[in-house]
Amino acid sequence: MAIVVSASRRTDIASFYTDWFFERLGEGFVDVVNPWNPRQIRHLSLRPEDVACFVFWTRDASPMLRNLSLLEKYAFYFQVTVNGYGVPMEPSGPGIEAGISALKALSSELGSRRVVWRYDPILLTEQYNSVWHVENFKRLAGEIGERVRHCVLSFYDSYMHSDKRLSKAGYRVAPVDRASNEVRDLVLALASIASENGLPLSLCAEPELKEMLGLEHYACIDACIIGELSRLPFSSKRDKNQRKGCHCIESVDLGSYGTCPRGCLYCYANRCKANISQ
Repeated sequence: MAIVVSASRRTDIASFYTDWFFERLGEGFVDVVNPWNPRQIRHLSLRPEDVACFVFWTRDASPMLRNLSLLEKYAFYFQVTVNGYGVPMEPSGPGIEAGISALKALSSELGSRRVVWRYDPILLTEQYNSVWHVENFKRLAGEIGERVRHCVLSFYDSYMHSDKRLSKAGYRVAPVDRASNEVRDLVLALASIASENGLPLSLCAEPELKEMLGLEHYACIDACIIGELSRLPFSSKRDKNQRKGCHCIESVDLGSYGTCPRGCLYCYANRCKANISQ
């Protein structure tokens, strides 16, 4: 049974660690350290016959473009976050125009079926209220349109370390009431904009909204997408290590928490400084 490799929920490998990634690909293996138990190390084969699919999570895949030919023996797709908050929420970019440009370049190289746009996380604050999100999403959807296979929405989930960063920066972020009229009306407005721009809309770990609104619920690491792209057998079991409402299938995450230099205030993965997996 081949494995699915997530690269990565822990850090932005496609932006900052492409040389490391392709070096490990050339060597044919990577040692993955358990972030909660550093003594537990998994020796993972990266040979084409052992990897069903790579799923990349990034805000800018531009550094990978020059080496995409090295992935020709693998199935893979990218999830690209473009949400337009800008500074100070996202202090190290890419800026909105650069983010859109990078997504377009990736889609031009790979085609839309291997690119997913993430509008995630949706924060509701005084500065970023529902009106702001509707106008912002309209602008982004108009630029991105059918260059991606679908768009993923997800609301901010509270984590102590990210809550503290947001509070220190002056953002008052209350827990999101998924059953509220504000959230329902916002998602319906975004869904309407997405439809106008030829964009299927999906939800990430939002089971309450899925039932309420009847939107699609692709997983981020999705068995159907992987089955479409890969010819290798893989496990389609739900990943029991993910949060409630997550439909992702089993995968192995590369990299380490605390290694992304972007410093986005909302990021759950920015917990501590650590070394990337060897």
